[in-house]
Amino acid sequence: MKLQLQTLVRESGRHELKQNGLTCISDHHSDICITENSVRITAASTGITVHLTAGQTLPPSAPSRFILHPYPRKNDPDAISRTTPVTLLPTPSTPPPCSFHYSSPALLFSAGGFAGNFFHDINDVIIPLFLTSSPLRPDLHLVITDLQSYWSLKYHRILRLVSAFDPIIIQSPSRSPSKVLCFPAAIIGLKYHGTLLCNTTEPPGAVSTSDFRRFLHDSLISVPHLPGLAKPDQPVLVLISRNKSRMLMNEEGVIRIAKKAGFNVVVAKPEMMKRVEQFAGFVNRCKVLMGVHGAGLTNMVFLPPEGIVLQIVPWGLEWAAKEYFERPARRLGLRYVEYHIQVEESSLYDKYPKHHPVISDPWSVNRKGYNVSRPVFTDGQNLRIDLERFRKTVLQARRLILPDNS
Repeated sequence: MKLQLQTLVRESGRHELKQNGLTCISDHHSDICITENSVRITAASTGITVHLTAGQTLPPSAPSRFILHPYPRKNDPDAISRTTPVTLLPTPSTPPPCSFHYSSPALLFSAGGFAGNFFHDINDVIIPLFLTSSPLRPDLHLVITDLQSYWSLKYHRILRLVSAFDPIIIQSPSRSPSKVLCFPAAIIGLKYHGTLLCNTTEPPGAVSTSDFRRFLHDSLISVPHLPGLAKPDQPVLVLISRNKSRMLMNEEGVIRIAKKAGFNVVVAKPEMMKRVEQFAGFVNRCKVLMGVHGAGLTNMVFLPPEGIVLQIVPWGLEWAAKEYFERPARRLGLRYVEYHIQVEESSLYDKYPKHHPVISDPWSVNRKGYNVSRPVFTDGQNLRIDLERFRKTVLQARRLILPDNS
């Protein structure tokens, strides 16, 4: 177990882990602490406490207590406001007596933050959970805080593949007398490598984005055949339909163009995507996932090998389109096509004067920060696609599919 835990840190951290029984690693995205010795975990009104009961030494920067938020967006105030803090305390003179003893290590993390949005479920929780658990999986206990019941039901098959044990839910403030959970070792927090990324050169090492994709497919995709879905010479294209911001105002026209290009078009409404297991199997039987930039495109993780992602990029969101979906799609081994709208195709064109920076220099608005740009570009526009121009992009996607592989 100690050797497995050491793979989560670099050489300097391994030395600290051996010497102090504890190491804490901080980066721009997250804090994570690892101890190969015993701990006792309790919940109180002020948060969750991890008592270090085997003489572990806290980092020199926080010798009396170390506080972290076990969710990998530590510099986002909105996310952290929805994440329960965890306090690590050195060995107390009288440690709280154990209510429950466990023989396997604990992995304590939060399902708060932005969890509930599918992109953040995958990016902020499930990929980091896959990375952090990989050395010990499935012989570890998941200790989860800020958990909503629907979330654990939605992803229960993933949680079951990560851990051989039922998840332990710990909430603060606790609604019942605080129980003391005792473990032989613990990981507090989650490792994060980047947007939808598993970096093989970062600890735990040799874990790739393709490995995660296989893990996800093993967890969720169990539909071997969907009768009637595929038609001869008509590969299936799934259109992610939006009903709030960034809607396609002429969605029927977009569907018509895709059908004329030779696709069997299936429109995925938000209700359809709520059933993650069924939708994962559905997407896995398709060739193309198409939609306007947004969380729904995260379903590309379920596409089959060499599947195609067709992203419609709204005005002012080029940087987000590249960071959140283009680069990850390529890392997943998928083929990628995009359609950049022109400003006249955005509803913003009718809202702002033509000389306004939103129209003439959108990047200058983005530079002011997400709190300024989000109400405009993310939440404040819908799209009316130039169908003739869009037809060329759809045909580009169609040509990527060989006739004998439809």
